[in-house]
Amino acid sequence: MQENTSYHFPLRENVALAAKLIILGLVLGVLTLAVSPLAAALFGCLVLWGALVLTVQALHAEEDTKTSQVGDAQRENDLVVSAMASAIGLKGAMVDGHGQRVSDLASILAQEMQVSQEEVEVIQQATVLADVGKLQIAKSILSKEGELSESEWMEMQRHPKLGSTILADVLHLGSAGEIVLAHHERFDGDGYPHGLKGDDIPLGARIYAVADSYIAMTSDRPHRKKMPHDKALREILRSSMTQFDPEVVRAFVRATDEGLIGPPGESTNGDEFRADRFVESKVS
Repeated sequence: MQENTSYHFPLRENVALAAKLIILGLVLGVLTLAVSPLAAALFGCLVLWGALVLTVQALHAEEDTKTSQVGDAQRENDLVVSAMASAIGLKGAMVDGHGQRVSDLASILAQEMQVSQEEVEVIQQATVLADVGKLQIAKSILSKEGELSESEWMEMQRHPKLGSTILADVLHLGSAGEIVLAHHERFDGDGYPHGLKGDDIPLGARIYAVADSYIAMTSDRPHRKKMPHDKALREILRSSMTQFDPEVVRAFVRATDEGLIGPPGESTNGDEFRADRFVESKVS
């Protein structure tokens, strides 16, 4: 409460002072009007000018305060995202920048679909933090090499909900939490945790599904070698309308045709896509 009071006080104080000056000017103007109409007019103009200056200064101060507070909140938010991402990297099974590569590709797809910049930033946050809920899953389950038992799989399926709950408690990350909650839903409704279907799945989660699958397929894993880009693209096309939103798949194909995804490198361990090339292509 103390913060809100100090935040509004400068504007209220200066506006009140300006109002008092206006009233004082009017009173003195009436009193001097009988002596000299010209002097009264000049005096009134001077008082009004002073009141206007005070009001403008107060408004500028208010705007500067708002800008500063927004900047501070954004910096704090970035630190929270960075800390959570680091924690996921230390405990989770996905390492070597997987989350960041998914975030970069999701950004390309979102911009290809003409999503607003504000929503692109939310999607980027969500893709980096998609597995934050795994921080509350037992390490024995996360690191298990063989197939999970039914009870272990049920426990693993809790991580989207756990992640969304974590993010809901963090300032400015509630929208990212909605994407995290739905990041394992499927377009045909066979995903989890709620079996959402089609457009009921948040767009950011539908974009994440394509980006995450592509990065996973074209990255080396302990149990298999990476796929080449062309084979991964065919898998994405084959899963359109089932696992993936066809509109996101179309955006993926367009980005591939524009040279934003694919060779050189033939692997997400290299440089097969670059967000800066996307930006350059849109500017040119």
